[in-house]
Amino acid sequence: MLDFDRILSALGSTILWSLVSILVAALLFELLERRYHLMREIQHENNTAAGVLAGSFVLGIFYVVAQIVTS
Repeated sequence: MLDFDRILSALGSTILWSLVSILVAALLFELLERRYHLMREIQHENNTAAGVLAGSFVLGIFYVVAQIVTS
């Protein structure tokens, strides 16, 4: 029974940190959209650098949260 409690605790922690990382990524993307009109740059101007920048921010946030969860 002790292992089941550890599994539930780890699952809850993973879900919590996943939601936090998605929220932070969405807020950052919205901030970039408002300030730099990121989606217009990516879609209408075909700016590859803007797409790479947005992707690197999101991947960086998810990487940091993954390191927090696994530690």
